[in-house]
Amino acid sequence: MARRDHDPEVKAAVMAALLAGQSINSVAKEYHVPKGTVSGWHNKANRIVAGAWGVATVAADATQKQERIGGLLIDLLIAKLESQIALAEHVKDKRWLSQQDASGVAVLSGVSDDKLMRMLEKFDSARSEPESATN
Repeated sequence: MARRDHDPEVKAAVMAALLAGQSINSVAKEYHVPKGTVSGWHNKANRIVAGAWGVATVAADATQKQERIGGLLIDLLIAKLESQIALAEHVKDKRWLSQQDASGVAVLSGVSDDKLMRMLEKFDSARSEPESATN
């Protein structure tokens, strides 16, 4: 994917929002900047501050990594949901379906549905955990 330069005003607004305590995900969404870009700017700013002041940024890095993992999990869940939709569309094709072994389609569908349900359950339980349990 091609590298895109962002206006200095957008970058400044993003950095101000991060300094104000907004999450990388919310800032990325609000300013229409990829999460990876916002994360990179955030990391670079942390490295500059740490280098200039000799301050350890372990807590900031851990928070940033936790946010990144959360974002990646959401991205994975979205991709899995999209693949389930594509699979469901494919299985609706009567011509394709008539050419398949019924047990193979049943296994494919069952395993896929099971995996998706397990992911959704984990996602739901992670979202409902008290904040203090994750800190």
